[in-house]
Amino acid sequence: MAVSRHRRGGKPAGRGLGGKRGPILRQQGQFKASRLKETADEETQNGTGSEEDLPEVAEQLESDQDEDVQSVSEDETPTSDSYGLLLQSLNAAYGTSEPPRKRRKFVESDRTGEPVKGEDTKTEQPSQDQKGQAEEQLLELEDDVEADEEAGQAAEADSDDEEVLLRDPFEMHYTAISEQDLKTAVGQVDNKQWETSSSVLDLDIRRTAIRRRGTPAEMAELRSAKDAYLKRRLGDGGSKVLSRLSTEERNLAGSIFNYVDVLDGCRDLKNATRLRDLFCLHALNHVFKTRDRVLKDNAKLAAQSAEAPDLRDQGFTRPKVLVIVPTKQACARVVESITKISEPDQQENKARFLETYSRQDEDEWQDKPEDFRALFGGNHEEDFRIGLKFTRKTIKFFSGFYNSDIIIGSPLGLMRTVTTGGGGKDKKKTHDADFLSSIEIVIVDHANALQMQNWQHVDYVFSQLNLLPKDSHGCDFSRVRHWYLDGQAKYLRQTIILTDYLTPEMNALASTHLHNISGRVKYVPTYPGAMLSVSSLALPLPFTPPIPQTFLRIPSPNPLSDSDARFKFFTTTILAPLIRDSRHQRGILLFVPTYADFARLRNHLSTSSDAVNISFGSLSEYTPVKEVLRARSHFLSGRHALLLYSERSHHHFRYRIKGVRKILWYGLPENPIFWAEIIALLGLGGAKDGDAGRGKARTKGVIRALFSKWDALKLERIVGTQRVGRLINDRGGDTFEFV
Repeated sequence: MAVSRHRRGGKPAGRGLGGKRGPILRQQGQFKASRLKETADEETQNGTGSEEDLPEVAEQLESDQDEDVQSVSEDETPTSDSYGLLLQSLNAAYGTSEPPRKRRKFVESDRTGEPVKGEDTKTEQPSQDQKGQAEEQLLELEDDVEADEEAGQAAEADSDDEEVLLRDPFEMHYTAISEQDLKTAVGQVDNKQWETSSSVLDLDIRRTAIRRRGTPAEMAELRSAKDAYLKRRLGDGGSKVLSRLSTEERNLAGSIFNYVDVLDGCRDLKNATRLRDLFCLHALNHVFKTRDRVLKDNAKLAAQSAEAPDLRDQGFTRPKVLVIVPTKQACARVVESITKISEPDQQENKARFLETYSRQDEDEWQDKPEDFRALFGGNHEEDFRIGLKFTRKTIKFFSGFYNSDIIIGSPLGLMRTVTTGGGGKDKKKTHDADFLSSIEIVIVDHANALQMQNWQHVDYVFSQLNLLPKDSHGCDFSRVRHWYLDGQAKYLRQTIILTDYLTPEMNALASTHLHNISGRVKYVPTYPGAMLSVSSLALPLPFTPPIPQTFLRIPSPNPLSDSDARFKFFTTTILAPLIRDSRHQRGILLFVPTYADFARLRNHLSTSSDAVNISFGSLSEYTPVKEVLRARSHFLSGRHALLLYSERSHHHFRYRIKGVRKILWYGLPENPIFWAEIIALLGLGGAKDGDAGRGKARTKGVIRALFSKWDALKLERIVGTQRVGRLINDRGGDTFEFV
């Protein structure tokens, strides 16, 4: 049976791993054989070649013959023994004793890492159509030859006991579940029939497990590599990764390897590398198991002389793992972990990858905070996407999306790829999310950094996952799992979100897009409170600790009207007294978390007749460099009494603003690190001012923060887990002061 293909710009968008080999184009193979033989003879006679080069010619010829297999029209009859006879004649002619290494042909369009639209061509071919067809044949056959080479080895390496396979979470999650059990589980998920259990791990980490009714809520921690059911090729690298995990990280690993959705709010600078190695190990284990299962089934089909069995082992397209990271340097770190764990013999296009994705840290950032250097160090570009393809001994970078096993990208890069149809020459195709149709694991690393970019892009990418594809892309539908065909892939997809802290947006993402029938686990640390670190700050006089930190609770009936309630409270209670005494006001830093509130306050101070008496400047993430310098200079000199400062501006630049005397928090920061960093700005450059050291600024209200009950997650990180309940629920008053 001929394999259906979907051609786009002369190259197939991709095809299933289980596709059957098409007939050999014998005439083209014989022509290539004669051409290569003539070339070798000419080089030997002219002195440009040698007898030692003949094995390489044989290798090249075998590679070209491997790549020439392509399905032709359905009425053509394949020749069964031509391929084997040709290889035997070549090996006999050139006397090659070692297995040849394939030399692959690469095309310029692979550099984008997007769904491939066009190909390089050979100059000796007469027309563009023939060029595209030839390249299509070469690239399609590469998978077929590699699959045949690996099938026997995969079957031998994974000939585990059936009892062991039944305990393997991979088999239990994707293969062992019956259609009826899946239908029942899907009904429970849709009807939100969940049960919740909570526990406390070491280091006061709170673990909340959400399971379907009637399923066990507790998950055992991962104690050894044996418990992870790793592929044998990952045994050494996986053992090293798992041996470095702490107790709470082993509990996290148990959830990950049992295909449970995970929201981990305990990521930090200390464990970021260990967590990255952990999810890379899980991704590799899943990819290798998926591919080897297909290869073993291919061997079964090839050995069947009677009617072929019904084997369901793949999805619509090849990509199975999606990794979302904020920057290109973060992508390079993920690739480094992958190569360290998998230990491939070859890494194709690795030099070009490092040149494109990795850089050295900027020298001027050496005085920046450690978390800033970890995020923005190296190449901090935010628009990228790349595909990785795995074979038995090779990792290929910049593979086309439909030919890749793992896709790594930023939310912006993935969103642009989907909305532009891959950015190819086909202008009529404006949307293409088919490469996300068969994703089975989604990993979001450093999610809090993604929220400082544009969280809507993250939400959009999740909305495009596991949709039914619009094109076939060479899929063998007889091998597609039944739950893919029924549109139930989202119920089997595992999502892993790693973040420094959890936000309402992340919780909303989990509630909207996470439907895993295996349930969900959330890890949240117990916060001591960022305000406690203020007492250790080395502030200049007169701002010596203890510094009063005042929290004002805003009456806010619902989250939709919270912005209006906050604006009304600030303009009437906080800003009005400042305007009345504007002549004596100086050095007021107004910190604003969201850009919407930032623009609203800026417009009010610019246009309101009540605010004409107070001068102000503004710093946001969109402010030009010249405007930033002018605003900071005017604020330090006192020409501007008030300076608007957005949280994203501080996140991206970490300005050390001089001349700060009072700090007003229009809202609490999402990142608790910013609390101490902003307060540390008090008194910078103040010693040069005439009255900076007279103690006038050291009064109650030097630090004032507004909050509502909808800011509970932020407030917990600032005041601590033990105090947040009192500030939210206390009816004795709305003002809380800590010294």
